[in-house]
Amino acid sequence: MLSLAWPLVFLLLPLPVLLRYWLPPSTPAVSALRVPFYDQLTTLASHKRLRKHMRLVLPALIWLLVLLAAARPQWLELQRPLDMTARSSMLAFDLSASMLKEDLDTPGVSRFAATRQLVLQLLEQRPEDRFGLIFFASEAFLQSPLTFDHISLHHWLDTASPGIAGDNTAIGDAIGLGIKKLRQLPATERNLILLTDGANNSGIMPPRTAARFAAREGIRIHALGIGQPGNGNQDGPDLALLQEIAWLTGGRALHVTDNTLEPLLQLLDSLPANLSARSTLQAQELYSWPLLGALLLAMLQAACLLWQGNPAIRHEAEP
Repeated sequence: MLSLAWPLVFLLLPLPVLLRYWLPPSTPAVSALRVPFYDQLTTLASHKRLRKHMRLVLPALIWLLVLLAAARPQWLELQRPLDMTARSSMLAFDLSASMLKEDLDTPGVSRFAATRQLVLQLLEQRPEDRFGLIFFASEAFLQSPLTFDHISLHHWLDTASPGIAGDNTAIGDAIGLGIKKLRQLPATERNLILLTDGANNSGIMPPRTAARFAAREGIRIHALGIGQPGNGNQDGPDLALLQEIAWLTGGRALHVTDNTLEPLLQLLDSLPANLSARSTLQAQELYSWPLLGALLLAMLQAACLLWQGNPAIRHEAEP
């Protein structure tokens, strides 16, 4: 199947014509001369205009071939589907201000840095799994739907920072958004992994109410509490709430105090897997052919100009 990777390049097609009318003429104006044999001169001029138009054909073809090469024509070939066992999980990542706190087992590492490193390692260890990404703090928003494109997920995690969605923690709203995005999926793909370091102190939907709605939709919530709760620590995870959310939805609750990946991998291993067939498209680049055609036509144009501009060459070529 033939396709163009960058078809919008053809929007530049009228550029030479626009430049011709926008730029000032290079030839100076000359005085007119009235002659009695005007009709003969008009006929001769019409022939010259015809030759002039013919001389524009080659540059137009060259420009068209250059644009075609820039549009990256490709021959797409569908590869044989590969059967693989994959798991699907939506990650709800807490970006509240308290994620900047440094109270983990690793000195000098914030909760946010440890959690992000944990998720990045997860993406590397699970290339066959499908993940989505929800960021939440005072508000919750979908950053990426479920996808196999781990490169894009890596990019969104690299650009994330605490405070971009407020300073508080709306756990209930994050669960509600997860329900909205997961409820229509097959039962084996309705998994929400909640990564949070605080207690719910913002948002519209109470976390327990959201958990009951999730259970009704068959969505399992696995809750990871990040950081040290401590005594009277208002910025620590509400482990009792997270355990209740997990219990209501048939999930699991974990308490994470470092960036060790093993507990999260074990949790994913316990999720139901589904056999899926993934097909890939192999693209063969074809831009070299129109580029070669443009080069050959440019050489032909240069030869024609050289022949027309040198009387000696024309005299030798004539019989």
